[in-house]
Formats: sequence, C-alpha cells, structure tokens
Amino acid sequence: MKCFPPFRRWFLILWAMLACSASEARALGIWHRDYASAMNEARAEGKKLLIVFTGTDWIEICAKFYDEILGDPAFIATVSPQFALLKLEYPKDNVMPREEAAQKAVLREAYRVRGFPTVVLTDAEGRPFGLNGYQPLQPKEYGDQILGILAVHEDNLAAVKEGANLAGVDKAKALSRAIPDVPSALIARFYRAEMEAVLAADPDDVLKMAGPFRKLIAEADYSREIQKLARESKWEEMIAVTNRHIEGQKLEGESLQGALLNRAGFEKRAGKSDAATTTLRQIVAIDATSPPGEEAARLLKGGEGDAEAAEAPARAQPVE
Repeated sequence: MKCFPPFRRWFLILWAMLACSASEARALGIWHRDYASAMNEARAEGKKLLIVFTGTDWIEICAKFYDEILGDPAFIATVSPQFALLKLEYPKDNVMPREEAAQKAVLREAYRVRGFPTVVLTDAEGRPFGLNGYQPLQPKEYGDQILGILAVHEDNLAAVKEGANLAGVDKAKALSRAIPDVPSALIARFYRAEMEAVLAADPDDVLKMAGPFRKLIAEADYSREIQKLARESKWEEMIAVTNRHIEGQKLEGESLQGALLNRAGFEKRAGKSDAATTTLRQIVAIDATSPPGEEAARLLKGGEGDAEAAEAPARAQPVE
C-alpha cells in the first residue's frame, strides 16, 4: 500500500471534500448574478426563471430568507430542475458598477418590484406568472410551494391549448387562463396579446372582461408612448400625454396616483419644481396610505426626495 506523508494525506482529504462539494453544488444548481446568464440557462435547458430581488447586506429579513431557505440545498434541489436561479442584490447605498446598476434598475422596474425580498417567477421569455416573498417555511416546503405555482401555470397553459379548438365564449374562457394572477401593471406590460385574443373571442363581452382589459391595454399604450418620448427628453410632451391619459381613462384612486406620480417626475425634469410639488401634494391628498401616496410623501420631504422625483420618469417606462 502506498503511504503519503501526513500533510499530503490531509491535503488529499481536503481536496476530495472540495471536489465533492463542488460537484454537489453543480448538481443542486447555481445562483446566477446576472440576468443574461440565468436566461441562457433557462432557454438552453427548457427551464423557467426564478428571480429574487433582495438586499441581504442591509435588510434583516432578506438575509434570513437566504440563510434559512434560498441558500439551503434542500430548496435548491427542489426547484433547480425546473428553474434557473437568479439572485439580484440591491445594496443600501446603491453603489454598483454602472452597467450592473442600469440592468438592475431596468429589471426592478420591469417587474414593478417595490420592496425586498420579492420573488418573481417567469417563463423563458421573461414573462411573469407568479410572485412570492419570504415565508417562515422549511426550505423543501418553500420549494414545493414554488413548484405548486408552476403547476397551476402549466395547467392554465394546457387549458389554453385545448381552447384553440373551441369557439365563442368557451374559447374566450380558455384563452383567459393564459393571463396569470399577477398585478395589473404586469398584465398590461406582458400579456397584451392574450387580452386582445380574449376580446376577439368574446365580442359581446359576455364574460365582462372588456372594461378591465381595455383599461390595461390603454396603460400599456401610455407607457410605450412615454418611453418613446423619454428617449428624447421631451418632458413637456410627457406631461401632456399623462394628462390626456388621466382624462381619457377617467383614472381614480391608486391608478390616478400612479399617473400623477409620473407627472410629478416629468414636471421636475421640465424645471417646474412648484408644479411637481403641487402634484405630489395632490397624490397625498387622494390617499396618503397607498404606495404612491407614501412615496409622494417621502418626495415632499425634500433633499433626497428631490433626487428621487427627478428619477420618476423611469417608473413609467416598461422594458422592451
């Protein structure tokens, strides 16, 4: 039997342990740090995408989420056969390389992420079909919950496929299942074609979906027009478009607040600070406890708020 010196024996043991750990990590799945690499895995391996928007270095619940669930091999082993995993960190000071910061800002806005941690489940084209967050569950249990959301999504897609052979209201019902249970802003951004297909299959509006769907389509048109104008910094035109959108859609409540929050940002960029302040006060007066109301209140405090208000136009620009 060949003998090795004690030091070399320990080295070989350590090497074997590291090799085993590396092999296990590859088997369990890898948390990507950038969108492109995660999407490449999803498309190459026929997977969905699981995106975690988080701030583990400054938010206690985010650190807890990763330590107790997301980083646990039991969770990774449960979900990685079906999902490419992407973990996007947002540091408190927001100091990141410019390209990384730009990509993360785009993704956060595209999926309308307003708080951390947020989990977004998407297909291989980046279209969201489920949202989640931290829950005090065991890693395997949380993973099974994610797979449950995926199962519902796949059942709905199967129903849509079968509905292709139907007609009228029955077809519209089947097609409507392609539209997932996600916030309306995401439906407007990602599921326009599906909404239009439902409307075409139910011209008499038997299912009473025409009103909500047309409103969401109008929101998507508004966002697209604002995005186009923003590329040329046409702030005055963006204010006018926003006003027309508010009047044309007869916006109320939180929808109105969101549009006004956009307008406040455009007014700030156009050099109309007083008008922006008036608009922010109008938002707070509508409902100070809603997310737009709370954000407007923060902006009214000045200082950092002024800087944030100047960035408000980006909130109106979905990602193509």
